[in-house]
Amino acid sequence: MAFTKTGPGTITPERGHQFCHTGQDSPTGESVVEVRPYRNGDERDLVHVFHRSVREVAIARYSDLQVRAWSSSVPDPKEWRKRMRQRETFVADNGSTLVGWIELVKNGHLDMLYCAPEAAGTGVAGRLYDEIIRRAHELILMRLFTEASLFAESFFRKRGWKVDEREIVIRAGVEIPRARMSTINF
Repeated sequence: MAFTKTGPGTITPERGHQFCHTGQDSPTGESVVEVRPYRNGDERDLVHVFHRSVREVAIARYSDLQVRAWSSSVPDPKEWRKRMRQRETFVADNGSTLVGWIELVKNGHLDMLYCAPEAAGTGVAGRLYDEIIRRAHELILMRLFTEASLFAESFFRKRGWKVDEREIVIRAGVEIPRARMSTINF
């Protein structure tokens, strides 16, 4: 896979790395975000990305009660470290902080895809997804599946994913709808 960085939203991957512009944090309005493999310690930033994403981005499709039940507080990074180390985890790093991440279990389960609110709509999620797809090909996976939030569902649909079924999960006694989705076209 070879790409040339020519402007906003383009990438130049190396093995395990991709770059994209977010249009933030520079005098020219561009900031390079590197997509790279997870490193020990990344979880300290990622728990905040998760909490902020749920509270500030998912609120577009969920009620205040639902987002508070989904993420009542910033998760404990120690609990997340083990999970992230056991999976194919890639992070989006803008040089000063992490602005997103994605996780793939080796059975094809895409378990986590979250971006910081300031990275929403900048192509970061797409670059993270592209890296996981590259990895899924290396692992010779034939099918990918996920449980997508109402907010993330359109992201996956645009990439050929289908809704297998709708479900309701209960968090802190609150019903939160989501979609079980899968794809074999990646």
